[in-house]
Amino acid sequence: MISTVTVNYKTMDYTLRMLESLFVHHTNTDMEVFVVENGSGDSTQELERRFPQVRLIQSEQNLGFAGGCNLALKEAKGDVLILVNPDILFEDNALEQIEAKMLTHVEVGIGGISLKNLDGSQQACVWAFPKPCDQILLLLKLNHIFPNLPPLKNWLMKDFDYTQSADVDQVMGAFFCIRREVLEEIGFLDDGFFIWYEEVDYCVRAKNANWRVRYFSDLHAKHKKGASFDQVATIKKQAMLRRSIRRFMFKHYGFIGGMLFVLGEPIFWVMSVLTSIIKPR
Repeated sequence: MISTVTVNYKTMDYTLRMLESLFVHHTNTDMEVFVVENGSGDSTQELERRFPQVRLIQSEQNLGFAGGCNLALKEAKGDVLILVNPDILFEDNALEQIEAKMLTHVEVGIGGISLKNLDGSQQACVWAFPKPCDQILLLLKLNHIFPNLPPLKNWLMKDFDYTQSADVDQVMGAFFCIRREVLEEIGFLDDGFFIWYEEVDYCVRAKNANWRVRYFSDLHAKHKKGASFDQVATIKKQAMLRRSIRRFMFKHYGFIGGMLFVLGEPIFWVMSVLTSIIKPR
C-alpha cells in the first residue's frame, strides 16, 4: 500500500489542485492520502467536501515541514510512504510507478523522480550533500556572482544528466519516497529542522544505514516550487535557511563545522539583509 503525505500551510488552493490531479491519475490504487493542515488557519471545508477519502490531520500550530509530515507518518500504514508538496501536479500515475520501482529495487531506501517546471522544462531536483565550504559560499551569496565556482557546481550537480536514472546523495523533498523499512530503522524526520534540509538530513541518515538513494529519470511530475513561501519575506526565509544549515552542520560535521556558521552569522545576516532589499519576497 502507498501512503501519501501532504503538509498544507496557507496553500489550500494548491493542495486542492494537487489532490484533484492525484485522484484523476490514481483510480485503482491501494493508497491512503493524508493532508496535514499545519496550523495555517486555512479552511478545510472544500477539501473535506470534494475529497472525503482524504485523512485530514489538524495541527493547532505550525510544526514546520518535518513536524507536519511526522504527524501523518506516525499514522501511515503503507509499505512506501511518499511526501508530496501541495504544489505538485500529477500528469500520470507516478505514485504507482514509483511503488513498482521500490518493489523492484529492494536495496533503495529513498526514491525521487524527475520534477518539471510548469512549462515542462527540467527542474533541478538532485544535489550532492552540502559541505561547509559550499554552504558558506551560498550564505555569502557568491552563488549569484560566481555560479560556477567548483564547490557550488559540485554541490548543485550542474553537470548531472537528468535523462538517466542514477544513485545520488539526495533528491528533492517535494516528491520524496521512503521505504517502510527505512522509517522503521532510522525513525522519523528530524523536526528540529523547521523548514529546509530535513530531507537532506534524512538522506544522510539513510545512506549511513547502508540504504541507497535513487533518482528515477523515467518518472515525473510537475512542480511549481516554493508555493508555501511565496508570501514570506526574504529576510525571514533567509533566517530559516541559516538555522537549518547550522543544525545540519552541527549534526553531520561536528562542533567545529557548526561553529563556522555560528561565528559567520553576523556576516551572513548582513548579506541576507542586502538580498532582502534587492528581492523583498
